[in-house]
Amino acid sequence: MVNACICTIGDEILIGQIVDTNSAFISRELNKIGVKVRSRISIGDDFNEIINNLENCIANNDLVVVTGGLGPTRDDITKKALSVLTNTKSFIYDTRQSEIIKSIFDKRGVQVTNLNREQALVPQNCTVIANYLGTAPGMLFKCGNKGEKLLISLPGVPYEMEGMFSRVCDLIIKYLTPGYIHHKTLVTFGMAESTLAEFIQEWESKLDKDVKLAYLPNPSTGIRLRLSVYNRNIEDSVKIVNTYADELRNLLGPLIYGEDDDTLESVLYKLLKSRSKKVAVAESCTGGTIMSRIITIPGSSEIINGGLVVYSNESKMDILNVKKETIEKFGAVSKECAQEMAEGVRKLYNADYAIATTGIAGPGGGTDSKPVGTVWISVAGDFGIESRMRVFSGDRLRNITRFSSEALNFLMTKIL
Repeated sequence: MVNACICTIGDEILIGQIVDTNSAFISRELNKIGVKVRSRISIGDDFNEIINNLENCIANNDLVVVTGGLGPTRDDITKKALSVLTNTKSFIYDTRQSEIIKSIFDKRGVQVTNLNREQALVPQNCTVIANYLGTAPGMLFKCGNKGEKLLISLPGVPYEMEGMFSRVCDLIIKYLTPGYIHHKTLVTFGMAESTLAEFIQEWESKLDKDVKLAYLPNPSTGIRLRLSVYNRNIEDSVKIVNTYADELRNLLGPLIYGEDDDTLESVLYKLLKSRSKKVAVAESCTGGTIMSRIITIPGSSEIINGGLVVYSNESKMDILNVKKETIEKFGAVSKECAQEMAEGVRKLYNADYAIATTGIAGPGGGTDSKPVGTVWISVAGDFGIESRMRVFSGDRLRNITRFSSEALNFLMTKIL
């Protein structure tokens, strides 16, 4: 198994000025070629810190991938640090990158500056990885006593780094011959992480030593259960993962609604499309979140008839025909109001199914009987109309996300 460490360089990451998306991308791509990422670190723009941290990374890993610090300005010191780290005293101009730099500046109609020209200057002992989308090339160094380890330095601009990464993977495969890693993810909804872990504890304790189970909770999708196999060939990996996945399906039943990249909205879309059915949505506390999640699915116009955000009591009454007496007697956050909202929006848009939400996202507005985090959800369709209440704890945005997830799952389970 080839083990790797990913290092990002730049004070802007450490102070939170930018979000490190590079590490996530690199991790996913390395995993595809059988490289196991064991650690990820961020290093500031400090010469000695870069050298010391990278020395440690090389000592403990087969592969180190570095991004950042290759720009033309004075604070970009990665290349100089790598030359010291790899005992390289001489630099050479890479002809190919020089031509790319000139081409980029010619297209912009400006002269190449000396600082940009020097970005094609690289340590003599590196293998250059051309950057066709920017001015700073990537560099590959062979490290270790026998050159058995790799240190790869890439530009920090995500667009540029991602554009060259397929060639990086080819080099990794060439020099390190990584093994095979196989993953399968089952997606669950409706059970808390701790409860789920306790429920499958006995089953999990009997997993093969090469199989790892990870719990990946997310308020939008539920809990993803990822099965990973290391140190096996492709055929064995697929077989053992599929066996364990089938066992989980038998254990968890309808709690599992999909696998791998499935989401609540994508599975609901597939269900409705396969039956040529349409949905309408009436949202109060979720403020359009349910509809916005559905329309992220390509082709969602095939299943949507319409939707409304009816935040005020007046809009609920005027547009959806919620009775004034219902709100006066039961309140806007109630089963009765949610049901009339669902019936109203289904009729308004002549839809096969409807979802309605009304609740208290917070941070204010709660009472003893209806605390912050309370939501009433109603769904309507050929099964009639059904409602459920849920109470969540969290801040406003988290509550809205969980309300919308609960609503999508409610309709999905009713039409399965």
